[in-house]
Amino acid sequence: MSKIIPYAQLPDSKRTERDYILLDGSASMTSQWWTMMDAIETYVEGLKGNKVATWLTLNVFSGPNDLEMIQRDCTLADWVSLIQDPAASTWGDTPLYDAINLMARRLRDEDPLRCSITICTDGEENGSDHTDAAQAKAILDWCRAKGWQVTFIGCDFDNTDLATKLGAHPSQFIGVSKALLKDAAEELAKKRARHANGGAPMHWSEEEKSQFGGYLTQQ
Repeated sequence: MSKIIPYAQLPDSKRTERDYILLDGSASMTSQWWTMMDAIETYVEGLKGNKVATWLTLNVFSGPNDLEMIQRDCTLADWVSLIQDPAASTWGDTPLYDAINLMARRLRDEDPLRCSITICTDGEENGSDHTDAAQAKAILDWCRAKGWQVTFIGCDFDNTDLATKLGAHPSQFIGVSKALLKDAAEELAKKRARHANGGAPMHWSEEEKSQFGGYLTQQ
């Protein structure tokens, strides 16, 4: 395998597509960890199949001391299967706001032309020490203003309140039942490919929310 050059050191001509998955590694995620590994792997395979030449970072966050557990940081060609070598966590709390802050600092320095940020959690914010909701929203608003796509995935969790608090339009978040995480990831990869190839926004319809959310979206 060739030596991996950090994204920030790539020439400008290569810094066009960027994917960043911010994955909740809290204790409550243990029951669906393998399901998430399968879903993320499905997303990666979908990007490969659609020839999206992106650099992907998988950042697990868990507790105040484990905000940047970088499990993957490479091109898709250098990606190691999560089924073969799964991501790890320390199974702490959900300091989402602090994790968003650190993620944005990294992306600010890299400044990709196009970027897809996917935030996967199974619960509300819990444990941030340095960033509050208003600050996290402002950070994500800055990302959205740059044209970067910010998508919230609720892992067996209705993330409506969380995503709305962080400035997301209803089309930018979806709660997905555990059994359908892989299917939703496959659909997300298609949206990502359309964004990479033609600039289409990565939006979820109300029909898709009902399809993938199942009981999560029933009133």
